[in-house]
Amino acid sequence: MGPLSIYLICLVSVLGAFILYSIWRLIDSTTRRFIFSFLRKNLLYTMVVRRRTGSSDMTVYGLLSIVLLIASNITACSLWIADRADLAKRCGTLFMINVVPLYLGGRTNFFVDRVLQLPLDQYSFLHRWMGRICVIQGLVHGIMNAATSSSSITENLLTTLQLLSVIAAIGALSFLYIRRYMYELFLKTHLIFALTLIGILWFHVKFTTTRMLVNSGSGLSKKMVFNHFSDGHASSQAMELIIDLAKPWNVGPGQYIYLTLPNVGRHKGGFIQSHPYNIAWVDGPKVTVLIQRYKGFSDTLFTSPDPESSVIVDGPYGHPQSLDRFDKVLLMASGIGIASHLLTIKQLLLAHESQTARVRRLTLVWFLEAIDQEAWAHDYLRSLCNMDHRKVFTLVLFVPPTLDASKTGPREQVIERWRRTEHPLDVAWYINEESSAEAGNMAVSVCGTSHFEAAVRRGVRSSKDDIYMLIAGFRPEETALSRSSRTRYS
Repeated sequence: MGPLSIYLICLVSVLGAFILYSIWRLIDSTTRRFIFSFLRKNLLYTMVVRRRTGSSDMTVYGLLSIVLLIASNITACSLWIADRADLAKRCGTLFMINVVPLYLGGRTNFFVDRVLQLPLDQYSFLHRWMGRICVIQGLVHGIMNAATSSSSITENLLTTLQLLSVIAAIGALSFLYIRRYMYELFLKTHLIFALTLIGILWFHVKFTTTRMLVNSGSGLSKKMVFNHFSDGHASSQAMELIIDLAKPWNVGPGQYIYLTLPNVGRHKGGFIQSHPYNIAWVDGPKVTVLIQRYKGFSDTLFTSPDPESSVIVDGPYGHPQSLDRFDKVLLMASGIGIASHLLTIKQLLLAHESQTARVRRLTLVWFLEAIDQEAWAHDYLRSLCNMDHRKVFTLVLFVPPTLDASKTGPREQVIERWRRTEHPLDVAWYINEESSAEAGNMAVSVCGTSHFEAAVRRGVRSSKDDIYMLIAGFRPEETALSRSSRTRYS
């Protein structure tokens, strides 16, 4: 591509952006709101690819982004290539460019959270797809180099074969089913092969390029604090983890932390594992997270013989979107997803009391998969109800039917605006009822399993009103209990 072609592309891009901006200024505010509502419902709230576990769900917007990313890489690889050697060189160059952001890590860090301000789910989504593109480019580069090199075994050819083996291993061990069912194995092997790849690249490419890669891949220093944790009350499904900090944090709604427990894990190997958890609530220097029991790390945590141990806390991360500008706020959660909404409720109640928020109607719908889940946040929800002096907060619990009166949950006394029902939850109907209850704009925030989240998406999209929808960065894992509860909501 010559200088003239580059100049023409830049000129057309600038002119096109200017024309679109001029047209946008001519549109009135009502039409703009309609356009934004239409785009949100059809691009952000519509799923085109939905996995059974929900870990790789893809919206229309996400699909368009990935198609654009893949198309740009294919164009850069194939446009005006001279021969196979040129293709190999170009794929190698693009591999080096694309692999640099991968070495920021598959988890949130200071640069991703504070500079790029990417939510955890979006960053993980981009990391996976950038990794797949790098695997393909690395394999093409290595195969083309091996095919065009001399038949004699040279040092460069051996390095190329080593690179091919490592890249193929990273790609093979990153398949969804391995990540899903052997997650701990995936984490450890992914780290080992990623470090091995840096070492091989050091000898494979020029020193200046390698130094740039290593410096970029070394990451930024993390804010880590050595603390102690103790477990609060725990059930067979979840536990309350209380972390004593050296000094209080200013934690906002929806923020999360990464926990590393060096003494927890098989063969005391917890120091190489870092897992994200939502901050449920904060009480001075004490931070509480709710951890649901699954296989792997959390299961080891439940069976740990040491109730108090050292913990490395990295965070807090996350940029919660403010709900102060909405008149009606509907929070919907299933199971352990309640942890994502507790600080939001507290912040909105305090803002309403100080008259800094517009919210006049605040409703929390908590879909309980089992009766004993109510105990996870019962005391904190009770304190939130006591804060609600102006009676704007309503809690609705959808509990499973039970014939045993001893298993009806912790109900010492009837609390005003605290409702329990054993009826099935019609998500779309409930959203429409909340939307039509009062005048004003409305927001719906959801944190639940992938199936529950999909039901909320359908409810928002089917509504005739312009409803703003927020999806929590953390999605609770599907369990046998959550799958058996699907018949109780639609």
